[in-house]
Amino acid sequence: MNIVLFGAPGCGKGSQAKLITAKYGIPQISTGDILRSEISKNTELGNIAGKYINNGLLLPDDLVIELVKKTLQQPNCQNGFILDGFPRTLNQAQRLLEFINIDVAILIDVNINEVERRALYRRICPVCGKIYNISNKYIEICECGNKLIQREDDKLEVVRHRIEKYLANSEDIIEFFKERKILATVLSGETPEETFVSVDKILSEL
Repeated sequence: MNIVLFGAPGCGKGSQAKLITAKYGIPQISTGDILRSEISKNTELGNIAGKYINNGLLLPDDLVIELVKKTLQQPNCQNGFILDGFPRTLNQAQRLLEFINIDVAILIDVNINEVERRALYRRICPVCGKIYNISNKYIEICECGNKLIQREDDKLEVVRHRIEKYLANSEDIIEFFKERKILATVLSGETPEETFVSVDKILSEL
């Protein structure tokens, strides 16, 4: 299965991608994770990407599309993949379908106020990648023993800018996938596992 997962920042795309991978063995392709890895390695791409990401800005379409295209040509994507965080503009969605078939585009729908709250309370392990929400229980150390961090793009002013960008682009992307009859919408639950019940129902019917 070739899957697109999309929705507002903090809606739970990454958590759902990991649950899908665990059940179906399909690799998660997170453009955000790939770019953050490039930033940490101080590569040329990373230096360019960092200037955009840390200010809540979208990267130029051509750069992101080429990155995705190159990644999807890897052997581990030949039997399916989960695109997490791409496409983010109508142009990206249109160009994606020019070079690859998508079986389903799953929109994770969540209240915008909840999006802001989730992002602000999100912490991530820089080593194993596990994501925590510290709104109900404050945690500093991951279960793997490493100190949790807050991503630069999860800080308040950046989160609000990301939400603004999402709202400006999402309607056109939703309509594009709807016209091609590959759009499916699920409501974000209180926990990733609750949301996955709906996501898994959609995938099991394909």
